[in-house]
Amino acid sequence: MKTTLTKINFGKYLHDLRMERQLPLRTVADKLGIDISLLSKIEHGERFVQAHMLSGVAELFNLNYRELQIQFLNQKLEEEFGKEPYFLESLEYYLNRTK
Repeated sequence: MKTTLTKINFGKYLHDLRMERQLPLRTVADKLGIDISLLSKIEHGERFVQAHMLSGVAELFNLNYRELQIQFLNQKLEEEFGKEPYFLESLEYYLNRTK
């Protein structure tokens, strides 16, 4: 199964989903097991979505968890290692090693 990746800003994406469905911060925060202030900071780009929140996001907004997880990991890898000169070569090496 091939996955098409489109870069996601998780905070903005979460905010847009919440507004589209007219859900209050409290409802989404409760589903994710976090407080309202943390959700607000995530939506405003001051904090990041954590991996443990993805299943709640997928369930609440009826999204594909696998796709969210791939996007999340893609974003984390790019943020952490994207500017490293041999990042892509390292990924290629890893992928070839695990085949």
